[in-house]
Amino acid sequence: MNTFTISLKPLENHMSSDIYISSALFSRVKCKHEFTLTVGSITKKVEATVFQHRECCFMMSEALFTDFRFPYETHQLRGIYEENTFRLGPVISIVTEVREDEEHFGSISVFCKEFVQACKELGCFCYVSKLSDVKSLSPKGYVYRADRWVYSDVPFPGIVHNRIHARKTEQTADFQTFKTFLKEHDVPFFNARYLNKWTVFQQLKDVVHLLPYLPKTYQLRSRQDFLDALELHDDVFLKPVHGSQGKNIFKISKKEKYTLDYTTFTQTYEKEYESLYDLFETLYSQLKRQGFLIQEGISLQTYKQCPFDFRILCHKKDDLTWKITSIVTRVSKPGNFVSNLARGGDIHPPHQVLTQLYDSKTTRHILSLLKEIAIEICTQLSHPCELYAEFGIDLAIDQEGKPWIIEVNVKPSKQSDSRAFSVRPSTKALLDYCLHATNFQFPKEDLR
Repeated sequence: MNTFTISLKPLENHMSSDIYISSALFSRVKCKHEFTLTVGSITKKVEATVFQHRECCFMMSEALFTDFRFPYETHQLRGIYEENTFRLGPVISIVTEVREDEEHFGSISVFCKEFVQACKELGCFCYVSKLSDVKSLSPKGYVYRADRWVYSDVPFPGIVHNRIHARKTEQTADFQTFKTFLKEHDVPFFNARYLNKWTVFQQLKDVVHLLPYLPKTYQLRSRQDFLDALELHDDVFLKPVHGSQGKNIFKISKKEKYTLDYTTFTQTYEKEYESLYDLFETLYSQLKRQGFLIQEGISLQTYKQCPFDFRILCHKKDDLTWKITSIVTRVSKPGNFVSNLARGGDIHPPHQVLTQLYDSKTTRHILSLLKEIAIEICTQLSHPCELYAEFGIDLAIDQEGKPWIIEVNVKPSKQSDSRAFSVRPSTKALLDYCLHATNFQFPKEDLR
């Protein structure tokens, strides 16, 4: 098998044939003048004319560009040659909601540009599409050209990255039909769907060596579940099973009275209640709207009197192996009990925070244990029928330095606070996995 990077270029004015192959590429693979060219779902037999050129490249007519559904401009792609067939790619689609404004893709707009830039540098073709765009073998999508997104014909993808934000969308018949369509055409699709917090807890609690790091967690099905949990624990959190970004969380503490704190609700609740019955009746209208779970409160370690946790980004390296791409410490805003950036939290390097609290040996031990737990979580949540290639693991430590599992995010935030545009390690890791999953990763290549 021959692997190479190839330029796909528009024809120059004086050329009359539909396709030309450079002498460098022709001599390298020793192909015939007539060969098969495959991009996405489209395969064509072509007869090429050799022209003198030191690069590995094809020059094609606008008609052939149109047949392969590429914009008529130069593209850097990866090529694999076997048995008189060139396979070009990979073609990657990011599926998300599309807005009618300049940004188009909301909170992942910067990430989409960043991913496209990484693809161009490494010889991949990427576009962004709506759910309805990739439900046929002749899809459409948004291609980034001349500093703007252009909606056009695009090749059928070799892999699809799910960045749909609305959980309700994943419950629709359209979404299920879409997943079935991709499966029928052997197109990998990740991350398959949102995981709710109760499902994650149920999977992890059966893992003996993770159980000590899981806060006690209960399903909130009735008032009695609520009362029982407050009998067992002085502090509890009520979390929506489908929640994200620290939204819609209640914190309840037993003191002389029952105190209530919460995030992001438009309704104003009292801060203190005489009885649990009064508190439950007040919250009932909110709790019945969506599923909640109850989680014991942990006395978290603090940094400058603010609680903090760790966001550990993990990516699948190949079919079996996970790796840690980055780890940051998120310190909550003064007065807040959640550290999410969307709720005003700040990011710090882990060593900067931990070395203010512990000696260097203890710091290394804590970080090592956090990483081990994160990788084990990823391994346990991997599913034989659903593909996951990225997790954002939220872990914390208590006042004694013991780690606790806070949350697992299937679609971690892609917002960046960096003013200088650059391709982040997490983006490179996603692209690395796409290359692996589509068999376009060159031998011994590692993009880390």
